[in-house]
Amino acid sequence: MEYKAFQPIFSKITRINKATCELRSTRAGYEELAIVHGRMAQVVKIMGDRVTLQVFAGTDGIPTNAEGIFTGRPPVLKVSKELCGRFFNAYGEPIDNGSTIEGEERVIGGPSVNPTKRKQPSELIATGIAGIDLNNTIVTGQKIPFFADPEQPYNQIMADVALRAKADRIILGGIGLPNDDYLFYKHIFENAGALDRIVSFINTTEDPSIERLLIPDMVLTAAEYFAVEHNEKVLVLLTDLTLYCDALSIVSNNMDQISSKDNMPASLYSDLARHYEKAVQLPEGGSITIIAVTTLSDGDITHAIPDNTGYITEGQLFLRR
Repeated sequence: MEYKAFQPIFSKITRINKATCELRSTRAGYEELAIVHGRMAQVVKIMGDRVTLQVFAGTDGIPTNAEGIFTGRPPVLKVSKELCGRFFNAYGEPIDNGSTIEGEERVIGGPSVNPTKRKQPSELIATGIAGIDLNNTIVTGQKIPFFADPEQPYNQIMADVALRAKADRIILGGIGLPNDDYLFYKHIFENAGALDRIVSFINTTEDPSIERLLIPDMVLTAAEYFAVEHNEKVLVLLTDLTLYCDALSIVSNNMDQISSKDNMPASLYSDLARHYEKAVQLPEGGSITIIAVTTLSDGDITHAIPDNTGYITEGQLFLRR
């Protein structure tokens, strides 16, 4: 982690709960990263001189006199062709024992493409799965959820899509993956000789759950690089957005925000939409298409997560029981 010169150091925390802590500062910026007691954190709320930090690894063991520093920058991803064939964590750091990526730094979580600059989606993107291509054809620039029960083999299907899809680039975002599923993706991509066109960002069940909030932004920043800079047809695969929403709920509840339906944050719709709306067909030929797994609790399609998702996306895919 690089720092700007003369960044202020704080050593007094006024409030600590499960996922966030609060301190007083007039030098912090919204979404700026900080290091608290050796742990990565991000500014999520500023009211006057009261700054709330979301601590990705949790606050257990952090004392009120913990020392920390603001880094002077938001989360970034280094982008280049070197991303291809690699596996990264939620911070964009390699987890495959490979070398550090050299490239241009891009701030993650930027705005979506202006609607006036988009082209009407019309080009087929074949997934290689007959049930999808024949019955629910997907076009480039489309955003579509894949509803499934937690015990169903949706990761195997997503891996098949990654290997068979007629796309220039596949960007996989694994959110709360069991370690077995992470190794499954890694081995199947390697054995198929397909790593050269796949980029993977992975958060496993062994990683802090709050880090899951970074995965979609990392994935979509990489997707925008290939679609905009190289005019490539990019297919984004996210699994499982339900675990992303659960992490949102943890942070929201610990910030004393008023919960909405099913204990989800009131901002759930906009939190999901800002990711899904990155799907785009660009006039120059590049595109971002999004397929995102959303697991259902006992098949309940009326739960807040699938309910909000249905209002944002264009159609739905269901994995039959």
